[in-house]
Amino acid sequence: MDHSADAQRTDLMTIMRFVLNEQSKHPVSRGDFSILLSHIVLGCKFVCSAVSKAGLAKLIGLAGDTNVQGEEQKKLDVLSNDVFVKALVSSGRTSILVSEENEQAIIVEPSKRGKYCVVFDPLDGSSNIDCGVSIGTIGAIFSNLRIWNLTNR
Repeated sequence: MDHSADAQRTDLMTIMRFVLNEQSKHPVSRGDFSILLSHIVLGCKFVCSAVSKAGLAKLIGLAGDTNVQGEEQKKLDVLSNDVFVKALVSSGRTSILVSEENEQAIIVEPSKRGKYCVVFDPLDGSSNIDCGVSIGTIGAIFSNLRIWNLTNR
């Protein structure tokens, strides 16, 4: 029986384990970025689960609307966007969310606001869902934002 590290790899590095290890190297870190990432990971897990059982849950097909790119939204696009918006807002670490599925940026209410702006496509490649081609979530995180006049909207 082969007991080499490659054959029996049990010491897995998760994204959260990596982030927490890196955070421990920076004593002044407050953990805001780690908390934000944990909420993103949670959103990814939920969307992955929804995609894997989309046919059974009747989530395949069009939602009857279009996104800002003029693309027809799939039911999974709408669900994925709702999941990520709720996950990001509930993290308490975001101030602005920009999604491909929303025409306007989402400004987080002051009581739940943090210092990060997250730009994302919650389910990139969703037009490929019906034919089994790769899909995923893409995005970017920006920090140290100076936000003016958000309360005057």
